[in-house]
Amino acid sequence: MKKRKDQIFFAKAVYDGKEINAVVDCLKYGWLGTGRLTERFEKRFAKYIGMPYASLVNSGSSANLLAIRVLNLPEGSKVLTCAAGFPSTLSPIWHSHLQVVAVDVDLKSLNIDLDRVEQAVKKHKDIKAIIFAHTLGNPVDMKRIMHLASKYKLQVIEDNCDGLGSEIYGRKTGSFGNFSTCSFYASHHMTLAGAGGIVLSKNEKSAYRVKSLREWGKEQITLGYDKDHGVYFDSISNGVPYDHRYSYSEIGYNFKVPEIMAAFGLVQMDRLENFHRDRRKNFKYLMTKLNKLGDYFHFVETLPQANPSWFNFPLTLRDKVPFSRKDLVEFLEKNKIRTRLFFAGNILRQSGFKSLPVILVGGLETADKVHRDSFLLGVHSSQTKEMLDYMIDAIEEFIKTNK
Repeated sequence: MKKRKDQIFFAKAVYDGKEINAVVDCLKYGWLGTGRLTERFEKRFAKYIGMPYASLVNSGSSANLLAIRVLNLPEGSKVLTCAAGFPSTLSPIWHSHLQVVAVDVDLKSLNIDLDRVEQAVKKHKDIKAIIFAHTLGNPVDMKRIMHLASKYKLQVIEDNCDGLGSEIYGRKTGSFGNFSTCSFYASHHMTLAGAGGIVLSKNEKSAYRVKSLREWGKEQITLGYDKDHGVYFDSISNGVPYDHRYSYSEIGYNFKVPEIMAAFGLVQMDRLENFHRDRRKNFKYLMTKLNKLGDYFHFVETLPQANPSWFNFPLTLRDKVPFSRKDLVEFLEKNKIRTRLFFAGNILRQSGFKSLPVILVGGLETADKVHRDSFLLGVHSSQTKEMLDYMIDAIEEFIKTNK
């Protein structure tokens, strides 16, 4: 295998002059704060997912925090989640002064273990909500989740940050729960010029509260000063008539986005189906070629009713293979193939999380395994067949010399 001169990136945003022109047009318009383009993006994205309301924010992590906040749970309420994955699925529960209940990950799907979920809600009947990711774009069994949610009166948040465009039972992931979230970071399916996130809601009151919390806890939301909103002094603050744009009904955040991000994102949405096509094609190609290495790796499995739009291609070493993940990943990196580990792995083993109070239901053996043995390869639109073949050849060469 001849070593490449240039890198094969793990992820790469795809854009051209159309996005650049849209941003320039926005700058020329003169209003840079949240405004008409943000509103247009929210409506278009909500329709795409199949949810009534959307609120654009600065990141997927912010979106998860707002979704948790808007559940309106009393302090100390129990919220169920998975111990393995990206920290911002789990950390908003602590940020919101709620009690984390954690279960293991399923090795086949790399999603939350639904048998453990059922065990948890039977054991802790005071669990109020569940938040979980459609990991790497692989849809969770939403019929089973929604059945448990109905039976045990759970509110459901779908963390769809990995799963934009994935489908199960004929519906988009992110369209089943009370809330769902998505991320537009630079490495994701599409981007809003390098960042961004969104909260999708099923009812108008919750959506309005998300927007209020996004904007410091404002009592009333008016998008942009480029519009004439008429009367402003229709609010009362401590007995004084007050401009509703500066009246605050609760303590919120500044999670707003500049208008240029929405301008960029509207063009990205025109490309979205092509992005999904490329990711599915690249994933399928890697799976077809690497499947013969099943003695060395666990490969991710999907439900027959699922149509994932893959975020990455995961590989998990089987027990007792004659090499370590570290050895393989270092070999790939030295040969210009960029990789990532399985996010935080077992989040509860990370130093910043070890001392935090958690209720565990069952062990975390699989979370520990992905922490130790899993890693990810890219499947994004910028990858060519030649790049994919090089990745395959590199893995095969490593195994041949490390049997």
